[in-house]
Amino acid sequence: MRALTRFAFALFVGMTLCLAAATFVEKAEGTEFAARTIYHSGWFVLWWALLAVSALTVVAGRAVAGRPAAAALHFSFGLILLGALLTFMTARKGYVHLREGRTVNAYFCETSAESRSLPFGLRLDRFEIACYPGTQAPADYLSRVTVVDGQDTRAAVVSMNRVLSYRGYRFYQTSFDEDLRGSILSVNRDPYGIPVTYAGYLLLGFSMIGTLCSKRSGFRRLLRHPLLRRTGCLLFFVFGAYGAAAAPATLSRETADALGRLRILYDGRIAPVQTFARDFTLKIYGKPSYRGFSAEQVLAGWIFYPEQWQFERMIRVGQDTVRRSIGSGKTAALVDFFGTGRDYRLAGMLRLPADRNDSALKAFVEADEKVQLIAMLQSGRMLKLFPVVVGDGVRWFAPTDSVRGLPRGDSVFIKGIFPLLYEAVQSGRDADIRKLIDKTDAFQRERGGERFLPDARLRAELWYNRFDPVSLLCRINLCFGLLAFVRFVWSLAAGRRRRWVEKIFLVPLILSAVALTATLALRGYTAGHLPLSNGYETMLFVAWCVLLIALGLRRRFPIVTASGLLLSGFALLVAWLGMTNPQITPLVPVLRSPWLSLHVSLIMASYALFGLIMLNGTAALIFASVVRSDAAAKRTVLLCRLQLTGRLLLYPAVFLLVAGIFIGAVWANASWGRYWGWDPKEVWALVTLMLYALPLHGRSIVRFRDPLFFHAYCLWAFGAVLMTYFGVNYFLGGMHSYAGAFAFGSALTVTVAVVVVFVLLTVVARVRYKNPVPYSRHRRYPGSGSGN
Repeated sequence: MRALTRFAFALFVGMTLCLAAATFVEKAEGTEFAARTIYHSGWFVLWWALLAVSALTVVAGRAVAGRPAAAALHFSFGLILLGALLTFMTARKGYVHLREGRTVNAYFCETSAESRSLPFGLRLDRFEIACYPGTQAPADYLSRVTVVDGQDTRAAVVSMNRVLSYRGYRFYQTSFDEDLRGSILSVNRDPYGIPVTYAGYLLLGFSMIGTLCSKRSGFRRLLRHPLLRRTGCLLFFVFGAYGAAAAPATLSRETADALGRLRILYDGRIAPVQTFARDFTLKIYGKPSYRGFSAEQVLAGWIFYPEQWQFERMIRVGQDTVRRSIGSGKTAALVDFFGTGRDYRLAGMLRLPADRNDSALKAFVEADEKVQLIAMLQSGRMLKLFPVVVGDGVRWFAPTDSVRGLPRGDSVFIKGIFPLLYEAVQSGRDADIRKLIDKTDAFQRERGGERFLPDARLRAELWYNRFDPVSLLCRINLCFGLLAFVRFVWSLAAGRRRRWVEKIFLVPLILSAVALTATLALRGYTAGHLPLSNGYETMLFVAWCVLLIALGLRRRFPIVTASGLLLSGFALLVAWLGMTNPQITPLVPVLRSPWLSLHVSLIMASYALFGLIMLNGTAALIFASVVRSDAAAKRTVLLCRLQLTGRLLLYPAVFLLVAGIFIGAVWANASWGRYWGWDPKEVWALVTLMLYALPLHGRSIVRFRDPLFFHAYCLWAFGAVLMTYFGVNYFLGGMHSYAGAFAFGSALTVTVAVVVVFVLLTVVARVRYKNPVPYSRHRRYPGSGSGN
């Protein structure tokens, strides 16, 4: 049995390494090559089969009668793999192309493109694109069809996240014809694989709950361990100084605020002008204000006083190559980009080959985007402020758009309001400016109708734009977190604990949690969906989860206060560095699913726990390196206590990741007709799960009973989390790239920082634990290892 156990774990570790390597093979050789030679190959299926058979034989051969939850947990994975095998061998997949009014009785196979008959007919009655209210952004794609089965007919709708199931066949909305009179549906018939796989998911869910609740489980034994009894601001603010240059002209603060309360069609949704102004200022300058001017005043200055603002050095230039080419410093004025004769100084660099991929070219492209953004603003093309009912919908027009065919009153207002505003601004008549802004607001309310942005949601977004505390919170949490972490390690070495100091660090923890709760609530209400749709929002959610976990566990595990502040600070730092363009955008149709929130929430919560485990291991390794040699007994107790803390957090972290992965699989099956597609993000999530599952098997893998090895392993395993969240998005690509698609520099900054920490801790980890505590021979420390 011991040999079989080693064989099973060897297969498990080998599969983990194989999966990680396969993602890089796919990047180098292409998806089809990876699918043909790895994921869909015979040897890969055989490897999984050997792994499942050997592992389940080991589980069955052990005394699992008294631990039914643990046995069911392992057998559920076997059931899931069996379902995947049945799907691989028996499922039929393809597509059907429908045209309005025509009945189709066959579909084309996915692989061979040969036609196979359907036992019924399918007729497309109408294809529709549902848009978000008042915008042209697609909210859903709908195919209204009729199922013709002999003399019986049945009307149905197929859309994103809405599947048509009939007589064992499942149809999914995939694409459509350009003339909107045809639709392409994916076809999937999997009568054996899906039921078996879903049965495995169900058994997995119940077994995880049972493992956490069973009194005989390893998790509950750890909770009862005697070592887990309750043991008994440096802030930097930089103020910028400006020279004595005269400030450029713009609207007064009150008038600019009134302009910011108007609605605008921006980035596919209706938003306050303030949001557009804030994003414009962030994009150009890197901050939401400039020289004491609010974002609305900056926007108004560029609209109404371009002759003054073109000399303002507010365009952030990111690289020395660009700075030298235009003769500027870190910031440049618009006029710096143009030479004598108004020739564009970046034109030569932008004519380089499109396939060139170096940092200099990217810097030139980024600078050009800022110049073009200013040009688009001054041309008026971005100021879509005027809603007009056209046909069955509402279109938003800019003052420079063609208004041919519109009612005369609407066209006169659209074309005439900005010349009047410009005249009033140049004359300095604030009262007239406010009247014209109020007239524009009245025009918007009258023409916007039911699709107008409600006042309550407008106020919420205005509050969100003013309240956003991310930049301040990341500084506070990182500073206090570092101090708390140093204090915790020092208290371990000194053997003294001062509770009044712990209460000081509790203050920023609570304030950060409250501020982030308000931020997420405002952002979610403003966007109309849970704020989990992009990298910026998921990092905020990670920070929020970390803070709540730290508040919940701080009494029993003192380290989580420092860990919570540090980890949330890093998460907020990544979000802040990626705030150059944090628009609140409508969800693409496939993301408008109730599964999205649950899937992302569970995985982000698991990442938060893995981060706490990593910091727990960091504290243990630092403590092991600084403790005196004559304090070996105390070091033994404290290292075991920290190991128990990591072990306790490991159970819910792994289970949350498992639940998140398989809920994502259910969502994928409801949207695309397949619950696993070997996408790089999916593969690396599985790799992360497999890496963190190993320390849960301390009975079988003796090495994990050593506290120092356990902590070092959990520290390095966190690299898989970083690869899953950052590395896949920026190096491997795939369908999930949107999940973290924000500034590459933020990911690079954090990754470099973590690598530096890892290198330093590798040196620290060279200190070896000379007297490790055996797993079960010392009654005093029976939980220092782990159980299956």
